[in-house]
Amino acid sequence: MKKNNNSNKDFNKSSIKMLIVGVVLGMVLMGVIAWNMMPNMMINVHESKLNFEDTILAINQSAAESNGWKIPVIHDLQASLVKAGHTDMTKVKVVELCHPHYAYDVLQPDEDKKISAIMPCRVSVYEDKEGNVYLAEMNTKLVSKMFGGNIAKVMQVVAEEQAAMFENIME
Repeated sequence: MKKNNNSNKDFNKSSIKMLIVGVVLGMVLMGVIAWNMMPNMMINVHESKLNFEDTILAINQSAAESNGWKIPVIHDLQASLVKAGHTDMTKVKVVELCHPHYAYDVLQPDEDKKISAIMPCRVSVYEDKEGNVYLAEMNTKLVSKMFGGNIAKVMQVVAEEQAAMFENIME
């Protein structure tokens, strides 16, 4: 009988070890999958149905027609890189979008001021070597969930309004 109890104990120890190894391997595998998926989830890329210049103009017009949205700066990354000697660079501009009231709402509480590191909202417009034009933007809805609270509430509204602004530009 004692021999049978020892084999049951060995079986139980072995089962527990296998369970722990399985759980750890499962967690590592999920971490690797999440790590590889995050870049594609964090940035939304949409093909524009317009050419490069018209896409920039459409963003400007759409922001102007949306209540309270401003474009404080458009960064011409291509011009900066060409100036630095990289003459083979395709067109790339980053359009900064700001809604002063939403910015105030999210920055008013001191504990939320950290979000200023990713403000104002930006959309990149770029042309690939084949001449296709794309808009790239941070996935504001997903990022907002990571912050929670007031930041999430404001960023959800921002995400909805930006989606509406770009709706007529994207294919």
